[in-house]
Amino acid sequence: MSVTLSHYTLEWSTTRGDDIPDEGYIYTQEVTFYTIDGYRYVVSFDVGDGRRLGLLFVTVEQKDPQGYSHTLNYCLGQFYHNQGAIKFSQFALNHFIETETWSVCPSFEPVDYIDGDPYTLGGDEIVSGLI
Repeated sequence: MSVTLSHYTLEWSTTRGDDIPDEGYIYTQEVTFYTIDGYRYVVSFDVGDGRRLGLLFVTVEQKDPQGYSHTLNYCLGQFYHNQGAIKFSQFALNHFIETETWSVCPSFEPVDYIDGDPYTLGGDEIVSGLI
């Protein structure tokens, strides 16, 4: 891993207790980085709980040099163990920092949040296959 990428190590926290559980209920702190053309990105990940147990979500805020900002949300697929989601998130973040794309993600679904629940852009609610 390059020195630059090692600067952007994800730090995970849990919404239940002190220890990272085996499935779901975890999230990262925001990671901010800047591109050479003046864009700022703020990226954070979370692994769902309840009806979204094991689903990995990422939120990306992009701000251009003129100050225009927009936020996009994606579902990157389902993981059966948090350790897999943690490792994959770091890998995907490193790739995103290098390329500004999520092209390494085999499952990639843009998400629209309606009343706090994630939906595909086609209108289907995103729920876990683990429940």
